[in-house]
Amino acid sequence: MRKTTKKKAAPIVITVGVVLYMVPLVGISLLSIGGLAEAGEFAAAPFLLTYAVLGGAVIAGIIRALLQRLDEIDGGEEEEASRY
Repeated sequence: MRKTTKKKAAPIVITVGVVLYMVPLVGISLLSIGGLAEAGEFAAAPFLLTYAVLGGAVIAGIIRALLQRLDEIDGGEEEEASRY
């Protein structure tokens, strides 16, 4: 096993955990908006839509951070910084 493979495990596990936590929350928010639309009550819809959009942004952000971290590990930037 390469040395970088062990360093990649933690970021991947954390990303999977956060995504598994956020996806149901976003899904429930969107389903709730649908339920409110059927009932004709739109008072809480903006709040739920905002929550769903922010949850989606968290998911997109953490996946982007994961990809950047994996590129850093592959590029050996961590090893270069340890010299100083």
